[in-house]
Amino acid sequence: MIELNWTFFVQVANFLVLMFILNKILYKPILRVLDERDERIVGGQEKAKKLIAEGSTIFGKYSQKIQNAKVEALGTKNTARKEASDQANIFIEDARKKAEEIILQIQQDMTREVERVKKELEPELGIMAATIAQQILGRKVA
Repeated sequence: MIELNWTFFVQVANFLVLMFILNKILYKPILRVLDERDERIVGGQEKAKKLIAEGSTIFGKYSQKIQNAKVEALGTKNTARKEASDQANIFIEDARKKAEEIILQIQQDMTREVERVKKELEPELGIMAATIAQQILGRKVA
């Protein structure tokens, strides 16, 4: 059987003192360190989630800006291309008009020149006709 004597009470007191000392020196500091570690881990995870969310937001904005820039660049390119085409058409039309004017001027000059030559050759026309007839017929024509 179990005897209850003073050593039992000394051992219980010894055990309680040891538990008190271990609690103060060992258990509480270890638990505090573990709690701090858990808080840092949770804080780090939350911070990482926030950074990921911010990164996604920034990436979305960046992608949108790139898309907007591409659309704007395409619009600018098309506008510039249309303006260049319009200017080219204007230059071509001006060149056609000038060419038509030059052709008309040359035709008028040629018509005047033909009229002038006709007037110059008209008095000699009878003589030329007689000469041509003589050469073709081989005899003198009156």
